[in-house]
Amino acid sequence: MRINLHKALLLLSILCIGITLTGIVLAEGDQGGETYGAYPGAPIPVVGQSGSVGGRTESSTTTTAVYTTQAPPATQQNVLLSYNVQASPPSAVYYSGTYMPWTSFYQVFPANSPAFWVASSAGWSWYATCPVGGWIQNLMYVPNTGTMKLYEFYPDGTIKLYSYGFAAPGYKYIWFYADTPGRHVTLFTVFDKPSNYITIDVA
Repeated sequence: MRINLHKALLLLSILCIGITLTGIVLAEGDQGGETYGAYPGAPIPVVGQSGSVGGRTESSTTTTAVYTTQAPPATQQNVLLSYNVQASPPSAVYYSGTYMPWTSFYQVFPANSPAFWVASSAGWSWYATCPVGGWIQNLMYVPNTGTMKLYEFYPDGTIKLYSYGFAAPGYKYIWFYADTPGRHVTLFTVFDKPSNYITIDVA
């Protein structure tokens, strides 16, 4: 009986999250595709000089994903991978309403909740744009060992569920494939505790 009740509560929680995110996505879609402000503490537009980032031009009002058009090896697709943050720290991390240099972020980050980012021209962000066919690293912090699931909300309203089994604590990443034009909203859970969600606009 407890197992059935637990499953029912989990499904109800997922449904509530889905309804909430769908409403946000639809509401934001009516505002000309503007993503900023879609959730409390949303990233502010990156303001700065236009320039080239990894061969792509970065405008002063968009955050472009750091992507590749070459698919990663099949053994790395749909797999949770460890990320050595000491060897390759990000330049900046979106946290507490702003982009913080890594040297500042790691000193204040409490590391007690799941956290999720997309690799972007601004650093690790909660939002980025990417062309169709791009492969992007989605970074995450797993606070403790637990069963991990990832939910991707597609532009047509469908939800894909990925189950990664037990995940060990630490920084991880997965490859996101920009297969469908439109807005993709993704979050993950560890022992049913949700992370923040990230938004990738695929064009």
